Amino acid sequence: MNKYTDDKYIVVDLETTGLDPFSGCEIIEIGITEIVNNQIGRNYSRLIKPKGIIPSHITSITSISNDMVKDAENLETVLPNFRKYVGDTTIIAHNAKFDLKFLNYYLDLLGLEPINNHICTLEMLKKCKSYKGKNKKLATACEYYNIVNEHAHRANSDTLATAKLFLAIKDEVE
Repeated sequence: MNKYTDDKYIVVDLETTGLDPFSGCEIIEIGITEIVNNQIGRNYSRLIKPKGIIPSHITSITSISNDMVKDAENLETVLPNFRKYVGDTTIIAHNAKFDLKFLNYYLDLLGLEPINNHICTLEMLKKCKSYKGKNKKLATACEYYNIVNEHAHRANSDTLATAKLFLAIKDEVE
């Protein structure tokens, strides 16, 4: 029996200035893709102006430059709207532990409710009988399931790929 029966999910992906919010790394992009009644819906992302600078090695991975975010809204503006939008909808993320670490750190800092309802497609891959990819990275899973991720390491493209991955494997996961 399929346990993924919600009418709506919100796939989330973050791009950040590093790996750990506890050491000052910041969110520089939030992307979402809606899944409504097992169909992919709205897909968008928003750049966020960090307090610090984006390191050059992050720009080389994400293609997000300091110049691109200079006129973007800050996290204090974006995150409350994002939290309200998510509400109690279950979010989906690939390696949700990473995204939730950042989201819940900054939600807590702003006095907003943490996100607890989530599904991790990386964890799903571990339970997916048909998956024979060499690792559980999003790029590897996309290649295995013939999912195009046109702009990997950009939040809107990664959420769209993760949404397609979720829909491809949800019926095989016990």
